[in-house]
Amino acid sequence: MVRKKRGFSRRKAVRLVLAAAVLAAALICREAGNSPFWKSSVTLHAADGGGAAEGREASSAGLLSGAAVSGAPNGQANAGLPIHGSAQAAPAVRLSPASHSQRGSFSQTSGTSNSAAKTAAATVKKSALPKTVYLTFDDGPSAVTPKVLEILRREQVKATFFVLGNGAERHPEWINAIWEQGSSIGNHSYDHNYKDLYSSFTRFWGQIKKTEEIIRLITGVRPQLVRAPGGTFDHFDDTYFHLMKQAGYRVTDWTVDSGDSKRRGVPASEILKNSISNTKASKVVLLLHDGAGHEESAKALPEIIKRYKAAGYIFKTPDVREEPVQFKTHPGKSAAGRVKPAEAWIDANITPNIALFSSGTKLVVEAGMLQTTLQPGEYRIENGRYIVPLRSVVERLGGRVSWAAGTHSGQAELNGRKITADTVGGGLALAGEGRGQGAVSSGVTLRGDSIWLPLRDLLEVTGHHLLGVTSEPEERRVKAS
Repeated sequence: MVRKKRGFSRRKAVRLVLAAAVLAAALICREAGNSPFWKSSVTLHAADGGGAAEGREASSAGLLSGAAVSGAPNGQANAGLPIHGSAQAAPAVRLSPASHSQRGSFSQTSGTSNSAAKTAAATVKKSALPKTVYLTFDDGPSAVTPKVLEILRREQVKATFFVLGNGAERHPEWINAIWEQGSSIGNHSYDHNYKDLYSSFTRFWGQIKKTEEIIRLITGVRPQLVRAPGGTFDHFDDTYFHLMKQAGYRVTDWTVDSGDSKRRGVPASEILKNSISNTKASKVVLLLHDGAGHEESAKALPEIIKRYKAAGYIFKTPDVREEPVQFKTHPGKSAAGRVKPAEAWIDANITPNIALFSSGTKLVVEAGMLQTTLQPGEYRIENGRYIVPLRSVVERLGGRVSWAAGTHSGQAELNGRKITADTVGGGLALAGEGRGQGAVSSGVTLRGDSIWLPLRDLLEVTGHHLLGVTSEPEERRVKAS
C-alpha cells in the first residue's frame, strides 16, 4: 500500500510540474505577444475594423486590455492606417512589445509630447495670422501721386487710392499708373463738396456714379470700394449706410489717422508719429492723403512702411468680400433736413445696381467699326429685347447725349444722325421732326436719372442696321452695320 501511494504521488507531482511549466510558458508567450490564440484574437478585431481601426476608438476587449494591434504600443501609428491625404495604407511596421514599465514611460512621454504639440500648434496658428496694414490715400490724383507710387514700387507694397472724379478727369494717366502698378482704386466722390454730398442721398449718389463712370472709362473696371469725404462719422445716417450696401458698394473708414490733413503743412515727423501710434493691433487701416499739398505725406511714407515691416505687418489691399471698417452711425446737423429717397427712385437706381458687381454674361455691341461692352447690370432683357441706357451706349460708341428738361427727352447724336428719345410718349425720332411725328414707337422710359430704350431701335434709328445676334455662355453679341 505504501509503494502504491508513493507511485501515485510521483506521477501526480510530475503532472503538476508539467502543467505549471506549460502554464508558465503560455503566460510568457502571451506577455510577449506571441500566443497564437492572441494573434487570432487581434486578427479578428482588425478584420472587424477593416484592417485597422480607422477614425474611431478601439472598443474590443482585446484592445481595451492594453495590447496594441500589430504589436504597436499605445499612442503609436497602427500599421495599415492611411497616410495624410492618401487612400493607400502605410507599410506595416512591427515594433517590439513594451513592458509594463515601458508602457508607463510611453504614457508619460505621450503627455509631454501632446503638451509640446499643443504649444507648437498654438505658435503655428498665431504665426499663420500675421498683422495686416492697409495703406489708403485720399483726395488724389495730384502731382503727389507719382511720388507715392514710386515709393510703393521701390518698397514692393500695394495701397488703395480713393480718388476724386474731377482729378481723374484731369489726369487719367495717373489713374492708369495706379491700376497698372497693382494697387486698388476706390471712389471718393466727384468734387469732395460736403455741402452737396451730405444735403441728400440722391446728391451723394450722383457724385459716386459720375466718378464711377470716369474710372470705368479709364481702367475698364468699376470701383466697388467707396470712402466718404471726411469719413462717415457726422455725415452718414442709416439711409446712406443701408442704400450704399444694398447697391453693392463697400464703404470703408479707417482705424488710424495719420493727421496729415488736420492743418496745412503738417510735417513728415508728425505724420510718422501719428501713423505708427498702434503697431500692436492685428489690423490697421491707415488714412493718408496724396492730394495737392501733401508732399510731406510722401516724405513720411518710406519710414512708415519701414516701421510697419519691422513690427511684423504685411501690406494688403481691401477684399470687397469682407465687411469693411466703418464708424458707428452718428449723423451730424446736415442730416436734420434730409428726406429719404422715394421707393420708386430706389427701385430704379439702387436695386438693380448690385448686378454691376455680380458675375454674369456681358453684352458686346458692334456698330460699324466701333465696339463697346455692357457688363451684367448695365443692360436688361425684357420680352426678348435688350434694354440699354441711352447715354452709356451712345457715348461709348463715340456719340453725345444731352437732356432737354422742357420736353423730358434725351437729345443724342450718333453716326452723323441726331435723334430725340421721348420719355413721355416713349418714341424715337430723327431730330427736326415734330413731337410724335415720324417717331418710332420704342418703349423709351426714364428710370431714375437714366433714359432706357431697346438697343435694336437705337441702332436702327441711327443708321446701324442689325446684321446678327448671338448668345453664348461667355457673352452675348449684337452686330450691326
